[in-house]
Amino acid sequence: MGFCSFAKGRDDESVPCPDGLKFVGGFCGGLRRDYVKRFNAAYLKSDWFSDAISAKTLSGALFLFFATFTSTIALGKHINDVTHGVIGINEYLIMNSFSGMLHSVIGTQPLLVLRPTGPITLLLEKLHETSEWLSLPFWPLLAWTGIFVGFYMFLVAAFELSVCIKYVTSFTENIFAMFIGTVYINDGIQGMIRLWGTETANLEARKLMVVNLTVGCTLLALYLSNIGNTAWGTYCIRRLLGDYALTISIFILAIVAAILDANFFSVNFIASESLGFSTTEVRPWTTDLTNIPPEGILAGAVAAIPIVLFFYLDQNISSIMCQKPDMCIKKGAYFHSSFACMALFNLLGPIWGLPFVTGSLPHSPQFVHAMTQVDKNHKPIGVVENRVAPFIGYGLMAVALLFPGLMSLLPETAVFGALIFVGLKAALGTQLWERILLFFTDPEEPMRGGYSHLSRKTVLLFTAIQILLVVGCWICNIYIGLGFPIFVVSLVPIRFKILPCIFSHEDIDALLAEDPACEVDVPEENEPEAEDAEKAHVQGDLEI
Repeated sequence: MGFCSFAKGRDDESVPCPDGLKFVGGFCGGLRRDYVKRFNAAYLKSDWFSDAISAKTLSGALFLFFATFTSTIALGKHINDVTHGVIGINEYLIMNSFSGMLHSVIGTQPLLVLRPTGPITLLLEKLHETSEWLSLPFWPLLAWTGIFVGFYMFLVAAFELSVCIKYVTSFTENIFAMFIGTVYINDGIQGMIRLWGTETANLEARKLMVVNLTVGCTLLALYLSNIGNTAWGTYCIRRLLGDYALTISIFILAIVAAILDANFFSVNFIASESLGFSTTEVRPWTTDLTNIPPEGILAGAVAAIPIVLFFYLDQNISSIMCQKPDMCIKKGAYFHSSFACMALFNLLGPIWGLPFVTGSLPHSPQFVHAMTQVDKNHKPIGVVENRVAPFIGYGLMAVALLFPGLMSLLPETAVFGALIFVGLKAALGTQLWERILLFFTDPEEPMRGGYSHLSRKTVLLFTAIQILLVVGCWICNIYIGLGFPIFVVSLVPIRFKILPCIFSHEDIDALLAEDPACEVDVPEENEPEAEDAEKAHVQGDLEI
């Protein structure tokens, strides 16, 4: 009997085992299965050629670039400030670019977006504080922490421990996605407020200008991304504007900012003087691993534990949400191999003084949506799954470092507008948001969705509980920092042990019902090779 069937009792048996998480057994059994299944000739041919020849490749690459680049710039500036110039934007962009391009080539799910995230920035901040507190050199401590993080993560992948992530159901996914979305919205607003104080002349007019530029960029991107739901123009025009929503908004903002800067008020543009393939602090790229006492190595081994716990959640939840059945992915779902790739990147990167990376929310599911083709009724008909789009998107970050002068054309408000846009798309795209709106709608109006047959009181109570847990995520994020993953893990027993004491199993299933799986046919030329490869791998494996 497989791992995913070990549980007894109604609650555990009702949890399905997603594709890609079925237990294989043996050392690196899941890894072998993933690579044998994904790296077959038919899939590789479509990854680099047939599926790459699509208009979605360019629009998706530009979305990936602008969505991740702006977020990485914001986080790089923050870590530069809190560490007083020890690590900054250059290291963040270099790691984001090169690990992303490498993952596009060797990863089994190239549409999974990886980058240094906000929690990673907090982890680095705490690690820097720890090095000062223990009087340890920061770079060797970071390098040894990365070595242990990579080692622990590889063990997780090798023994298929990611199978336990199946217990993170849509209950937890909605809470986590809403929390991450509000984090991005908050970061964008806080960045906008900090920009107010950079100059004292015409302060009130400057505040108004910054707000208008930031909010204007956000609203234009939101409108264009949803323009397919309107009757404006033709279907082809709406599809084109929707595909390039964020790109168009940032380019228009850059033009408006240039005009304002030349004729009316000074506008803050991205400072490009220090951008490039160089370290923020004057130091050699490689770290001397011997320049630290034994207790420093032990500190790195201990610090790696909560970091890996967070990566286990963030990486696997990102993988789940960008590979759900309703996402129309046709080349399979992969978890263990993606986790192993992150292990490799997080082992090597810190040795060169680069930050950690992990699967990113909300960028991962948003990138899949950006690569999704829809018909005139807005129904998904398939995802353009290739390796070229992510490779180009991450490669553009390297171009930005090679030609930093180009970045000085972008106003800083573009960064904050993009952050708010990404956060709003994440929060507003959850089922939780749909149910939050019920608090403000006419009680006489019928509810929609799989829970429409339930009483409004039941739906609102369930929604209120999830809202309180989102608030709990914020409280833990602010006050316990590295202990935040423990709170996220606690959402699992809340779902399976506490909720059934308040609601019936049928009500919970209805409230957490997801969209049906996308019916997309896998090309016939792909099916035999992929199926034969997987059969050849699992043949002889013992079920546990």
